[in-house]
Amino acid sequence: MPAPQLHLTFGMLVKDQPGIHPAMRRACALEPVYVRLGAIFHDLPYYGNMLAEALRYGLRSPALDEPWAYRMHSVRPERFVASFVQAAATTPGPLTRDERLALVGGSALALRARPDRCTRWSTIARVVTTAEHGGHESVHHRLTEKYHALFFHLDRMGNDPIGTAAFRQYTQVVKDGSWTHARVEAPIVQFMRDAYRGAYGDAPNGETWAGWVRSFRHFGALVSMPIAKRNSDMKQRDPALRPRYFENDVFRFWDFYACSERRVAELCNLAYAYFDAGDFSTAAADAFVRAARIDDLAEPGLHYPPSSSPCSRRYRGSRIDNAPEERERGITIAVSHVEYETAKRTTRTSIVRGTRTTSRT
Repeated sequence: MPAPQLHLTFGMLVKDQPGIHPAMRRACALEPVYVRLGAIFHDLPYYGNMLAEALRYGLRSPALDEPWAYRMHSVRPERFVASFVQAAATTPGPLTRDERLALVGGSALALRARPDRCTRWSTIARVVTTAEHGGHESVHHRLTEKYHALFFHLDRMGNDPIGTAAFRQYTQVVKDGSWTHARVEAPIVQFMRDAYRGAYGDAPNGETWAGWVRSFRHFGALVSMPIAKRNSDMKQRDPALRPRYFENDVFRFWDFYACSERRVAELCNLAYAYFDAGDFSTAAADAFVRAARIDDLAEPGLHYPPSSSPCSRRYRGSRIDNAPEERERGITIAVSHVEYETAKRTTRTSIVRGTRTTSRT
């Protein structure tokens, strides 16, 4: 299970961020439910059977592979983003312009530039903690997201939303959902299918997707309970967690977040221009993808010289689909190389789809 409070809060901050087009900010202020849907859209497939997922999380078992989530995150994600914006603009039905823009403003278009799903940034943290502390890397992926969320909220917002009634409301991401039935308003189901089909030619069926939405709401009820608050309070008092996951000599969260603030404004404005122009031809989509540079995510080197960012000096992870032509054609067999160093050792990790080789010196 990812840490959704990070995604949801980042989406809700779009309305307050200077530099983003006023129409986008206004829509995000007026339609918070669809902002939250856009913010969590990429991760909804991970919220299947909540009992089984919670059990695996508690036992620190390796994360389950979710094919639809994998596609959105790793198979031509820039094309999915373009399709997401197009679907928000063109899906027929009684969605207002503000509702459509809120989906875009909260969506992973912006959030993939933020520290949301432990992409390039927390790859550093999770690989470091795996090397130093053992266990499966996907376990540390989840823990890294958890503690990024915890310390971000404490530092930026003043409190952790976990274990509060407000968080239960946060996980309501559709307007006509149900606690007991897999039900979502029809225009949103159609929007979902259009977004998937535009990028991949296929989509989850409506009932399956509505089940993910319902399960996400169940997750919200689970982690808004007092026992979750007690766990959060206990973790806040552990002095080892902040240096291990949030700020150390290899990774500093706020260095990357500063870069992401600039990228988020850039990407939101590009998305708004693409949405507003109403031209969704192949040429227009190609131009949007080139301008958005979704593949760059939030590399600190985009805005800071290497000398001022320890993370950008020490980490230059490449996407697994390294060549642009491979990404365009959907080829996913290639190699990624990640190198980082601590005071104790240098670690080099080479990743081929499905395999991983790590050497330490």
